[in-house]
Amino acid sequence: MNKPYIIRYSESDRIPMGQGVKISYLRKSADEYSILLQMDAHSQFPVHEHVGGEEIFVVEGEVQVGEEKLNRGDYYYLPPGFNRSVSTDKGCTLLISSAKGVQLQT
Repeated sequence: MNKPYIIRYSESDRIPMGQGVKISYLRKSADEYSILLQMDAHSQFPVHEHVGGEEIFVVEGEVQVGEEKLNRGDYYYLPPGFNRSVSTDKGCTLLISSAKGVQLQT
């Protein structure tokens, strides 16, 4: 049975995902998840595709998602089947939700 829960920022795991990139899982199940993605200045996340689409909300900073530059408070939705690179010059924190997992492009 699901029940409410709290993840304190000071107690959350920050998993390295490459140089200058860390994720913290907020919600994770077999089919969907929400993460907090923190990127240092001049970092990038590899090109990948979300089988169930992806929602991105910029909590702070600015980020380049494919051809789109997003700033604090911006929301971006990518439907299933689209893939984009993610990079930042100044650093950012993103709230990302997705369903059905991720496929990295090799």
